[in-house]
Amino acid sequence: MKKPRKPLAVPAKKTLNPFEVHINKQKMTVLGRKTKNDRGLPGVSRAKALKKRKDTLLQEYKLQHKSNRFTDRRIGERNLNMTDEDKVVARYTAIRKKAHKKSIFNLADDEVLTHKGQTLAEIEKFEDPRSDDEDSLEEGKSGNLDANFVEDAHFGGGILRNTGKEGAKTHRELIDELIAESKKRKAEKQKVKEATLELTEKLDTEWKDLLPLVSKTQKKDEEKTAVDDYDKVMRELKFEARGTVSDRLKTEDEIAREENQKLEELEQERQERMKGFEEAEKKNTHRSADDLDDDLVYESDPEYMLSYNTEGEANLEIDAQINGKNVGESHDDDEEEAENEEEADDESAEEDDDASEEDDNLSDLKDDTSEDSDVEETQETEPRTIEPDGDSLKKQEMMEKARQELPYTFNLPDSYESLQSLLENQTPSHQGVIIERMIKCNHPSLAEKNKQGLKVLFAYLLQHLNDCAEDSMEKCYTTFSVLTPHLFDLTQLDKENAYHSIKEVIKEKHEEFRKNKKKYPGLEILIFLKLVSLLFPTSDFRHQVVTPCFVFIEQMLYKCRIKSRKDIAYGLFLVTLVLEYTTLSKRYLPAAINYLGGILHMAVPKIGVKLIKVNPPFQPTTNSLVLFNDCTSEDSSLKMRLSDLAEEKIDDLFKIRVLNTTLKLIEEFDNNFSALPSNLEIFKDILAYMELLPTRNYPQKVCTQFERTSQQLKSRRSDKNLDYVVMPAKRPKALRLYEPKIEEVFDGKRRKVQSKEKAERDKLLHKLKKETKGALREIRRDKSFLGRVKIQRRMQSDNERREKVKRIYSEAAMQQSELNSLERKNKRKK
Repeated sequence: MKKPRKPLAVPAKKTLNPFEVHINKQKMTVLGRKTKNDRGLPGVSRAKALKKRKDTLLQEYKLQHKSNRFTDRRIGERNLNMTDEDKVVARYTAIRKKAHKKSIFNLADDEVLTHKGQTLAEIEKFEDPRSDDEDSLEEGKSGNLDANFVEDAHFGGGILRNTGKEGAKTHRELIDELIAESKKRKAEKQKVKEATLELTEKLDTEWKDLLPLVSKTQKKDEEKTAVDDYDKVMRELKFEARGTVSDRLKTEDEIAREENQKLEELEQERQERMKGFEEAEKKNTHRSADDLDDDLVYESDPEYMLSYNTEGEANLEIDAQINGKNVGESHDDDEEEAENEEEADDESAEEDDDASEEDDNLSDLKDDTSEDSDVEETQETEPRTIEPDGDSLKKQEMMEKARQELPYTFNLPDSYESLQSLLENQTPSHQGVIIERMIKCNHPSLAEKNKQGLKVLFAYLLQHLNDCAEDSMEKCYTTFSVLTPHLFDLTQLDKENAYHSIKEVIKEKHEEFRKNKKKYPGLEILIFLKLVSLLFPTSDFRHQVVTPCFVFIEQMLYKCRIKSRKDIAYGLFLVTLVLEYTTLSKRYLPAAINYLGGILHMAVPKIGVKLIKVNPPFQPTTNSLVLFNDCTSEDSSLKMRLSDLAEEKIDDLFKIRVLNTTLKLIEEFDNNFSALPSNLEIFKDILAYMELLPTRNYPQKVCTQFERTSQQLKSRRSDKNLDYVVMPAKRPKALRLYEPKIEEVFDGKRRKVQSKEKAERDKLLHKLKKETKGALREIRRDKSFLGRVKIQRRMQSDNERREKVKRIYSEAAMQQSELNSLERKNKRKK
């Protein structure tokens, strides 16, 4: 019968001492509120806090102001998990790391072992690796160190006993003899060894020479290992050309000095040509004073070289006089040959003159990049040398050509009249060369006064363009295209001066425009507006020069009336400038689009009393650009002409050019404004005018352009669907029966009505205040704990001192009692 199992022991539940439990009472009892820490154990929590302070704060207090601690820094001493063997291995590894300074991660045996000054890696001969012990053994076998010698020499044999015989050797002499014999044997052995090594090396060398002959018998067509992609790339990078250090770039000042020197040299050459000095005469080679012309070579034909025979007769008949007597006579053939040679010389001279003339003409227009020179123009002088007739004519022609050339150096003009005198009667290309050389010869880096002079030159050039526009528009545009690069260079040298100068010109022209706002101003304003787009950035949101030009153009397009041919061409030129200004910034100027719509409106015929709405300055009844005649066969150019800005009468060809230009501008503006959300509204009126425009009388090119532009505008309209603006739909209201009735319950707390950020800030401030109070409470408790520790230490030291004093007193009392007893004994003896 099985015994019943005993029930498992259930651990008894620990009961709390009711005297240790502290109940936190609340002032008000709220139903449903969960309370925390309603009961506590102050004794247990106090004991935990005390133990924690003993482990942390008390230990720090004990070690305060103490530095005489001993710490064992040996490897593994602080690690309790390491055994003694692990510690030894770790310490040995650390020592090996210090020994190997090449790499701290290399733990292999990298000690370099040497033998007789050579490493083991360098020694390749291991055929007879014999040690010194073997040598000593061989010496013992073949030398005097045998058993008989050792017995006689070291154990009192007959050698040391027979000292009385003649020729007997002492022990010292025998040892010396033994040492000398041993050294001799070693030297002979070393000699034999060296000879053996030399023969071995010689044999190895001969074998290496014979090795190629032996290797020929092997197969030549061995399979080559495939080259890996990585190896291929590595070889390409290895043999890739590397960049080399180049010379530094020259600074702007150095370039200016070099080009200035170059211009001065060219001007000096021109001055010398004006005076009659040829280039060959100027570049004579240096000749020594004792030069005998030994290296002189006659390049003439040997058939005509003068020579004499044995009888003294010359091989050529010459006509010369010595002391008034004829030496020889010339034949007719010789005269003819001489004439032919002269004619050939004249022809070659003329060819040289033509070539030099072409070079001179090209030298006036070549692009020299040099700067600053104060060399003044030299006056034209007559040639100083007198040559024979042919050479003198040639030199006179050369001098005349040099006078006609432009100088290479120019000074800055003192006044506008001096600049005009310098540029008058010069072609536009020559004017560009003069201004270019003037700027480069007076660069600001070469002299301080040049900067102020270039400022004045910029203003003079603007005035020069204004005067050219008033005289002739065609000549002005040619001059404008030549001078614009130089005006740009002057702008880069001093931007502030360019800003103020252009702004003053635009302001002056605007003042003239305000006197008569209904009429377009002069043509010179077009030059300056075009110049602004070339010199200054037009993509800035606001610019001190470009922004006023925008306003000026808009005022002209809105207020000036259109009455004649030149007014229409003037407005189209302004619209083209607006397109150029807004290509990068994508800025919208309503006046330009309105002007293009007005041009289309002028080309639409008005039937009956029906008027088409149009914005000012256009009139609703204007039919100036309506094409009534059939011009389908017209093949002339469709581009606007410069003469359109000056003529008054409107003809059919002008109408065709205006419509073609307007359609192209509309297409460009549409492409420019394609990203704008209001693109459809911008071209709404233009699309309406194009639907009413008849194209049956226009050439095929204009009709094609019209179809392409209208198709592009319609495609934009189809791509974008506009929705009406409507009020948002209201959400349906829930039935009253299903709406819950929510009542606010007052919980006894007053909450401020504030924003989320303010509430979060107040919450953080409350938490900070709470944590601060807790930290101060802990600091006070730490301070009281340290105070108790100090009092205990003080009481302990006082108790120890009191015990020591008692011990001293007791020992002193015992000693005194012993002394007293000794004194009493002494008294008794007496």
